[in-house]
Amino acid sequence: MKVNSEELGPTKKRLQVEVPPPQVKEVVESLYRDLKKRAKIKGFRRGKIPRDVLERYYGDYVKEKTISHLINETYPKAISQESIEPIAPPLIDTGDFAPERPFSYSAVVEVRPRIEIKGYKGLRLKGRREEVSSEEVEEELERIRGSYSQLKQVEGRDRVKKGDVVLLDFQGLLGTRPIRDGKAENYLLEVGSGTMVPGFEDGLIGKKKGVEDEIKLAIPPDHPRKDLAGKEATFLVTVKEIRQRVLPPLNNEFARDVGDYKDLKELKAKIKKDLQGAKERKFKEELGQEVINQLLQKNTLEVPSSLVQRRTQELLQDLKFKLAAQQRDLPPEEEGALRKEYLKVAEREVKASLLLEEIARQDGIEVTEEEVEERLKEMARAYNKTLQDLKQDPSLVAILRRSLQREKVLDRLIAEAEIEVSDN
Repeated sequence: MKVNSEELGPTKKRLQVEVPPPQVKEVVESLYRDLKKRAKIKGFRRGKIPRDVLERYYGDYVKEKTISHLINETYPKAISQESIEPIAPPLIDTGDFAPERPFSYSAVVEVRPRIEIKGYKGLRLKGRREEVSSEEVEEELERIRGSYSQLKQVEGRDRVKKGDVVLLDFQGLLGTRPIRDGKAENYLLEVGSGTMVPGFEDGLIGKKKGVEDEIKLAIPPDHPRKDLAGKEATFLVTVKEIRQRVLPPLNNEFARDVGDYKDLKELKAKIKKDLQGAKERKFKEELGQEVINQLLQKNTLEVPSSLVQRRTQELLQDLKFKLAAQQRDLPPEEEGALRKEYLKVAEREVKASLLLEEIARQDGIEVTEEEVEERLKEMARAYNKTLQDLKQDPSLVAILRRSLQREKVLDRLIAEAEIEVSDN
């Protein structure tokens, strides 16, 4: 087998492979021997069909199978011989085929670009570090308090006010035509929560319990449902119950109900610590983005189109999953426009990943099996899975390993950087 390679660019190579006639003939003869045993042709007994008849009936089949077999057999050897590590399936172009002649084909493969990274030591970074305010602690405390609230029937009032939690039936109409998925019974809604289409909750204010009434709305032009966007709708509503949210008193007993806290002061301290931790993570993420921005500015590189396309598809698929959870679809015309936007995002992400991987290689930053397992344990607890189940997903483990390596590289670069911190 003869192999020649040539560079077509920073991320592409072409392999020219020539398979000698004896190897070609061996595959052809093997296929015809197998056909002679099992082929069925009218007028001939199985195993007694002449070769010229087999060639007439199965010549194209043998040609196709021979080419496929030879490529599958020689391509791995060719890339190994030339020390090429493809990152995507090759684009194969075959030449003329004849059993008595050498068989040649070319394979265009995408490879990682050679990166000579520069300017990543001693970066100068700017970041804004925020301290948790007492107002933020109180807001979070109220949020927790709200989660421990109880709903009680309103007495002495039969009209809806903002802040009420109402149990209602409703039916949406466009003219006289019912809106798809626009009907609900015994729907629990907090008036003023912003859950429903704009105007619906304001329209409930003042409605009387037990009386069917109407709410007329102008659906916003940017509504995700194209069949509703920009149209006039009427909702027939009946408020069946009016309830109020009753909050527990903020005292030491409440703190003990929330968790293992001896008093309200300790609960507030824990809230402040958690909020500060979130701000520190945000601060670190912003520094990480600044590191990536500087790396991209200082290092220009061409990235393999297959990696960009793959990442673009992942971003689109992630969006579709999120929309599906909201019972929404991504229209084809919107997908086309989003794909163009995501291509730019994907290209940036792929460039950043390649640069960070090269830094890890040069500086010997590795991820240990213990670190992978510890992160898998965290995921198992978060998603109620077993550690063994997660370990058996090789793609998940590979993604996790890359993510950990990225974190370690960014941590190293931030630790080595000169950071100018502002408080506002």
